[in-house]
Amino acid sequence: MKKHNLDLANISTILYSEDHAQVNLPVCDHYTGRPKYFEKALQIRAEIGACFDITLDLEDGAVVGHVTEIATWAAQSLVDFSARYGGETRRPGVRLHPVQDPAFEQELPIVLREGVPLPAYLMLPKPENFDDVKLAIGRIREQCAKAGVEAPPMHVLIETHGALAAVHQIAGLEEVESLSFGIMDFISSHRSAIPKTALNSPGQFENPLVRRAKLEISAACHRFGKVPSHNVTRNIRQPEMAAEDATRAKRDFGFTRMWSIHPDQIVHIVSAMLPTDSEVDEAVLVLTEAQKAEWGPIQIKGELHDRASYRYFFEVLNARSNRGG
Repeated sequence: MKKHNLDLANISTILYSEDHAQVNLPVCDHYTGRPKYFEKALQIRAEIGACFDITLDLEDGAVVGHVTEIATWAAQSLVDFSARYGGETRRPGVRLHPVQDPAFEQELPIVLREGVPLPAYLMLPKPENFDDVKLAIGRIREQCAKAGVEAPPMHVLIETHGALAAVHQIAGLEEVESLSFGIMDFISSHRSAIPKTALNSPGQFENPLVRRAKLEISAACHRFGKVPSHNVTRNIRQPEMAAEDATRAKRDFGFTRMWSIHPDQIVHIVSAMLPTDSEVDEAVLVLTEAQKAEWGPIQIKGELHDRASYRYFFEVLNARSNRGG
């Protein structure tokens, strides 16, 4: 991959006539609900850099029936993380329980309190509708006000019929920066009408109802400048399958981030989701020549390029620079 001295911030002001507010997040979101797996994720981060997020899972990925203990572990993990890495390093996120679950109210004052560094984001699972998301945002704001801190950004897990029906409303909320697809609960909600083959590849990319859900989520996110995050790869014994799923999710469905549920999946997802070296090299070539032409039309190898294609190649470089490349 060729190095470049292109000023992406300046290029953005040239290519976009209005405020180009886009959320940029690491391309992989790794979930862990146990201390030893959290430490393993931190070891990988030390090796490959902060090109993936870590989410402390208080819900499906945690032991059932220990709400207070697990929330306390998450809070202490945030304290320890900040002491270990300093305030400038991106902190883990936290997945809460659904807003209608009593555990939600138990977790908030433990995770969001004075003396506990704010998580990078909060993941809200299983909202039944738009009102559930608004309710959760309101309760989080109230708790943050009590603690004297700003509310962290929200990530929302789309896995119910109602949430999918309201996906554009949810993506349009200022507090929301990412939407994820929860494939397992989504398929379960169809009461066996979707075959279990759609839980894995290739079925998850071929079943019409699942395809529709993925496309709706991705389209809503891109409409509002938010980040669409793809569902898990359930096969943890063959981590390379996560790379195959990530490649197809990005190429065919427009997802720019993906969940990991096993440490061995992380590197595969990151590699698949980031632009390749050849894509970056082409983007550098096109934008360098465009800059020389003062952003007028040019041709390279017989192909026309103008401001529309410049914006495409700008986004390639922006993705590599701002999502962990």
